Amino acid sequence: MRALVPHLDRALRLQMRLISADVRADLVSGAFDSLTLGVIFLDRSGLPLWLNKRAQEIIRHSNVLQLSSTGLTAHRQSDAQSVRELVKGALVGGTQDLLAIRRDADDLRPLLLIALPLKPTSVQPTSEQIAYGVIFISDLDRTDSPTAESLRRAFKLTNREAQMAIAVAHGQGLQAAADMMGVALTTARTQLQQAFAKTGTRHQAELAALVHRTLTQIRSN
Repeated sequence: MRALVPHLDRALRLQMRLISADVRADLVSGAFDSLTLGVIFLDRSGLPLWLNKRAQEIIRHSNVLQLSSTGLTAHRQSDAQSVRELVKGALVGGTQDLLAIRRDADDLRPLLLIALPLKPTSVQPTSEQIAYGVIFISDLDRTDSPTAESLRRAFKLTNREAQMAIAVAHGQGLQAAADMMGVALTTARTQLQQAFAKTGTRHQAELAALVHRTLTQIRSN
C-alpha cells in the first residue's frame, strides 16, 4: 500500500485539477472504482466527499467500520478514537499514517487504513467540495488475483503457463497444480520452468510474489 500511495497521489492531484477546471468528477471516478483499494475523499472537516465502490463494499460488509454524521468511524470506541486521530493527522498535521483495525473474527486479518493529506494545486478550485485528504482502505482477506489472460499478455505466457503461475501463487504444490489442470507432472514441471524463464524468476516463491504484484491493484470484475 505504501508503494502504491505516490501513484495514487498523482491521480488525486489530477482530479483536483479537473475539478478546478469545472470538469465533472465522474470523468475519473471510474478509474478509482476499478481499484481493489477502498478510496475515500475527505473535505476540510473530515467528512467524506466521495467513496469508490470498494470502500462502499468494505464498509457495508465490515463489522468494524461505519459512516456516521461525523464521517468515517469504527464500532469499537478505542478504534473510533484512533480513526479520528488518523484523519486529524492528515488534515491538520499534514502527515501520512497507517492504522490497523482488528476484526472480530479470529480468522480474518485486520483492515488497513492509510490517511494522507492532499497538497493544494497551484490553481485553487472554486468549488466548496474540495478534497483535503484521502483514506485508502485495504481488506487483506478480500484481494483480487490477476487473470490468466492478464498474465499471458504481461509476460507472453501461454494460457497453461499463466494458469500454472496462478496455481503457484495460490500456494498449490506442483502435483496439486498438475491434477487441477489435468496434465502429467512432467508437463506441469515443464510449464513451470517456462513460466520461470519468461517472468525472470527462479523459484516458486519468487514467481508467486510476482503474480501477487501484477495488476492486483485492479479489480477483476
